[in-house]
Amino acid sequence: MQSAPLTKNETARLQALYDYDILDTEAEKVFDDLTLLASEICNTPIALISLVDPNRQWFKSTIGIDATETPRDIAFCAHAIHQEQIFQVEDTLLDERFFDNPLVTEGPKIRFYAGTPLVTPQGHAVGTLCAIDSKPHRLNSTQINALEILGRNVISQMELRKKIRVLKEIDKNKTNFLSSMSHELRTPMNAIIGFSRLLLDDAANRGATDQSVEYLKHIDYSGKRLLGVINSILDINKIEAGMMTLSPTFIDVRQTIEQIAGMLSNSALEKGIHFQYQLADSLPTSLLLDEDKFSQVVINLVSNGIKFTPSNKQVTMRIHADNNRLIVEVEDEGEGISEADLSKLFTQFQQLGKSQGQQGSGLGLAISKGLVNLMGGSITVKSKPKLGSTFTVSLPLTLAKDEPVAGLVNKDQTHIFSANNIILVVEDNEINQVVIGAMLATFQLAPIFADSGEQALEKISQHDFNLVLMDIHLPGMNGIEASQCIRQQYPTLPIVALSADSFEYEKMKNNHSVFDDFLTKPVEKEALAKMLNVYLK
Repeated sequence: MQSAPLTKNETARLQALYDYDILDTEAEKVFDDLTLLASEICNTPIALISLVDPNRQWFKSTIGIDATETPRDIAFCAHAIHQEQIFQVEDTLLDERFFDNPLVTEGPKIRFYAGTPLVTPQGHAVGTLCAIDSKPHRLNSTQINALEILGRNVISQMELRKKIRVLKEIDKNKTNFLSSMSHELRTPMNAIIGFSRLLLDDAANRGATDQSVEYLKHIDYSGKRLLGVINSILDINKIEAGMMTLSPTFIDVRQTIEQIAGMLSNSALEKGIHFQYQLADSLPTSLLLDEDKFSQVVINLVSNGIKFTPSNKQVTMRIHADNNRLIVEVEDEGEGISEADLSKLFTQFQQLGKSQGQQGSGLGLAISKGLVNLMGGSITVKSKPKLGSTFTVSLPLTLAKDEPVAGLVNKDQTHIFSANNIILVVEDNEINQVVIGAMLATFQLAPIFADSGEQALEKISQHDFNLVLMDIHLPGMNGIEASQCIRQQYPTLPIVALSADSFEYEKMKNNHSVFDDFLTKPVEKEALAKMLNVYLK
């Protein structure tokens, strides 16, 4: 018996094999199909995809044999990887290299072997696709050509597998980067928007009308605008990464639309645009929708209509039900969109039409399309230059069956909880402590602060808390770990996650085994009040 020597480029060859990250992996149908074809085309009972590492040949796929590997020093494939074309042994008993090989004298008693090298694009033979028989055999030219083609397909599948793995790793790294940036960017925005909001509320209570109030309004507006750009970039990446999830509840869709319209009417009024909305009489009151995402789509479309419609023109929103679909139409009298530009309309960072002087990230329509698709709907547009555009959203219509209507919390609703409640705020950032403390103070609540998860566990043992607000990104023990420890000792104590990481929100918002609820920074006072009313009985 003669063992095959190492290849001349063995180190590089092995690295090429390892780069595929395929050794000792589970069976995959795409490889099994190629092995089956090799067996049938070559008319042999056995076919293998064999990969040669330093000490063995390992079988990624097999037909007609139960073995998963053999030692390299007796492997036929270790000889085949030295060849540029198919390596064929018609009768092993007549070949001095193999007549006394254990694979010939014992099971599987190989008498015929034909293997085509699996050669990477860089020229490294990492293994073979081979056909084996227990009696002498010879491949004809058609079979040889077919086996070579199948071998190239094996390498193509391995290359595709590697590229998918690399793309997944890139996507994971991008998601991790954006998650970190979400936290880093939104944390200072929490302070800017939180303090400006508190100062504006204080000025309003004092009846102040001086120039400083105008400056505060500019700070508040600029902060929210910057936050909107940050959120748009994060939203589009969450959609692409498949991290955006739905949280449908039964909502009063009429009330939702009315509040959205009330919010957008001011923008239209400032531009001198007449904005109206029409709700069909037949529109059901309670529908199953993800209120946040539905509202985001409607706001994006109406805001776009207002942005691109000249003064003294009109923007109309119409909502009705048709064939088990909820239909939302937004019609404007703007400049319209050319036929050439319609195909680019839902592309990221595209601003079409006469947008000079208009502010925006160019992501609103791309995000709207992604959210509508996520909700199982469709979005279309009809437009004519100089005559305006009509955007139509169609969503599945799911009616409530004696379900309570959630509706929106009245922003003017006074809090209904007692100031005697004790709240633990776990937050390591001093400025954020001041912001959330000031907001809670407006509800006559004086929280106790902890700078870390470890300190939170210590304070939990010293006080009878009614609620925990838990930051997720903490030094040492993170917020998730700290919450899990609290859950074990105090299973009924409400814990609300408090984080600037919007990616973490998508992952954790429905995980009620850790958190009862989730607030993202910057925290809005209305959202905080709504949450307090739920958990402080």
